Amino acid sequence: MARQNVMLRDDQSGIVVGTGFTSQTTGNPALYSTTLTVNYTLPAIAGGAALGVGRAALTLPAGERLIRDITFSIAIKQTEDHITADTPEVGFGTTIASGANATLGAVAAGAENLITGVVAADCDGTATVGSQATDLVIATADSHVIYLNVADTWAASGDAAALLSGTATIRWR
Repeated sequence: MARQNVMLRDDQSGIVVGTGFTSQTTGNPALYSTTLTVNYTLPAIAGGAALGVGRAALTLPAGERLIRDITFSIAIKQTEDHITADTPEVGFGTTIASGANATLGAVAAGAENLITGVVAADCDGTATVGSQATDLVIATADSHVIYLNVADTWAASGDAAALLSGTATIRWR
């Protein structure tokens, strides 16, 4: 008998969505597809130095999970006219980007273990698009939080609240 796909509310699926994100999950226990929409800000960027920052996008339900793949289209839009021409890396991982790091790989492997950082064209609203099959197993005892991460050597003056907008689709079981 074939499994029927259903649309789940987050409270039915056990998913917790990060601040500034909304989600829609469809599928069945063999394979779920969660589409996230983000309309929020990056943490403050001091500027003039390397810095990795991230936002918790989604927490998967407890238990062992397999992330099959992720696709995304995310735009960063500066708000203070300082980082317009910056070209940061944008990626997803199970570790939040932080500290004096110009690339997501410099943060830790977990900052881009779900999708390797894709270089943005700019921070003036152009969408950065990426897709990656990963088949990453998140063990029962591991953190189940998925972060949207960004890293760059930022232009002087930075940006207090650069805007994030776009979507990401995570297929998991």
